[in-house]
Amino acid sequence: MRKDSGRKTSYKRKELGASVAPTLVPGVDGFKTPNDVLEDAINEYNGLEVSNDLAHNPKLEAGIKLEPAILEWSMSKLKEKALEQKVRLTFSVPKNAALYRLQNGLLGCSVDSMIKITGGEFELTDSSNKTYKLKDTGPGQIKNTSLKAADKMPRLFYQYQVQQEMLCTGTDWAILIQLYMGWDLQFFVIKKNHKMQQELIEAGTDFWNRFDGVLQNKDYYYPPDTSREASKLYKGNGSQDIVNMDGNNELGELLERYTKQKEIQKDNKVALDVVEKQIKQIVKNNEKVSYRDFIISHSTIKKQKTKSVPIPEQYTEYRRFSIKGGDNA
Repeated sequence: MRKDSGRKTSYKRKELGASVAPTLVPGVDGFKTPNDVLEDAINEYNGLEVSNDLAHNPKLEAGIKLEPAILEWSMSKLKEKALEQKVRLTFSVPKNAALYRLQNGLLGCSVDSMIKITGGEFELTDSSNKTYKLKDTGPGQIKNTSLKAADKMPRLFYQYQVQQEMLCTGTDWAILIQLYMGWDLQFFVIKKNHKMQQELIEAGTDFWNRFDGVLQNKDYYYPPDTSREASKLYKGNGSQDIVNMDGNNELGELLERYTKQKEIQKDNKVALDVVEKQIKQIVKNNEKVSYRDFIISHSTIKKQKTKSVPIPEQYTEYRRFSIKGGDNA
């Protein structure tokens, strides 16, 4: 088992990197769920395998390998423009992460490059057709992607990522350099945004509060994104005894909604998933629950990992969800 993921920022040192922190900001669509990030942090902190760490995704590994070539190409383009304007543009690749201290942990970033401008202002018209005048120093973030920039702006996740880089490096601008489809080199200037940076600070502070709580065996996880994640989050207590929840009116309303969804929208899996998730958030670890004439089962099932050659004492564990009763009784 490796000690950590190999990033310059480490959960073991309570450093939350810019490549994952935007996921924790409400309304930002990330590459994993907040609970995935929290699970990664807990596992890495405890010296366990980070099973869903994106740093070891083959597609991203390929992108990382290509970053130096994209950086050299993009910097040569920017240097040509700077030379025409009689200003000097240089860049360097920091060896260490840049950090911003929170009340209970750190935000961090592994900057792809730091771009330095001397001898005057550097005027750049970027791929959104907006013109900026830049001076001093700012981060350069490399993206090798097949995701076309929407409306001539980088995806929101990337904008928050470079905002965190500016926060950690104490800079006022950044250039997001995006190689699209392997040939289209795009430049996007992103200026410091106090509101977005404050959202990152609040999300990071909340994350480390949750991290500390989970280490103390408290239920500090994020609300699950899907019903499937709820089953993963709320571990079964192993008991088949029925727990009476007749007094929980919210559960009753959800069960009515669930029954109607079953009858009217049998093919609407998304709507059913939302209701299932909310019910699981109430039932949590209990494997058998009754609500009046409903019986809710969220049982722990063990299945051996191979069908042809059973492996003794090794199982794949999951929870099976079903509801019986009500109008369908």
